[in-house]
Order: sequence, then C-alpha cells, then structure tokens
Amino acid sequence: MTSQATNEQPLPFLELRVGGLHLTVRHVPYRLLTLVAALAGGGGATWMLR
Repeated sequence: MTSQATNEQPLPFLELRVGGLHLTVRHVPYRLLTLVAALAGGGGATWMLR
C-alpha cells in the first residue's frame, strides 16, 4: 500500500464572494480583532459617559 501526500489546504476562516470580488482570510486576524475591540470599547465608554 502506498501513501500519497494530499495537497489539501485547511478551510479558510472567512470566504466572501460578491460579484467580481473574492476575499479569502485563511487565519483569524487576532491583532486586527484586538484593535477593533479596543477602539469599540473606548468609543462605547466615551459615548456612555456623555
């Protein structure tokens, strides 16, 4: 029995197709998510304290 190497790639984290646009995100962008959460948290706190 011979073992064959499969060329399968893991499923992408996010795949978005709209018209001619095809966006594929392979890994979770932790730094981007952290930045968005920090900005949203700071903006939400400022809005609540007004």
